Amino acid sequence: MRKSIRPEELAVVIAAELSQYSQEVTDRIKQSVQEAAEECVKDIKAAAPRKSGKYKRGWRMKVVFENAEDIRIKIYNSAKPQLAHLLEFGHDIMKKGRKAGYVDGITHIYSAEQKAAEVLEKKAKVAVKR
Repeated sequence: MRKSIRPEELAVVIAAELSQYSQEVTDRIKQSVQEAAEECVKDIKAAAPRKSGKYKRGWRMKVVFENAEDIRIKIYNSAKPQLAHLLEFGHDIMKKGRKAGYVDGITHIYSAEQKAAEVLEKKAKVAVKR
């Protein structure tokens, strides 16, 4: 940046600096989102119930959309997606068309999601303050 700016150039210089700052913050936040998603997948895998291990190992993350200002990441179970809701919230046990009991849920997705949201919030505050 130059040491002296003519008054008629001030608006252009300020706009350029703000644009550069905005892009730097966007890049830092996008990186933070990816890091938080990776950590969330690790947390889900660590807390997921394990019978054969296929459900636990099936957790993945995928960038579904990314442009200059935005990134969206999907966290999903590729091996046994139908089990996620049943294991998280519990379900009835049915035998011969009748309810034979109830299995309590094991909260492993929600807790990891909340932790990732808190981590991302902290990282976003740091990115903006830089």
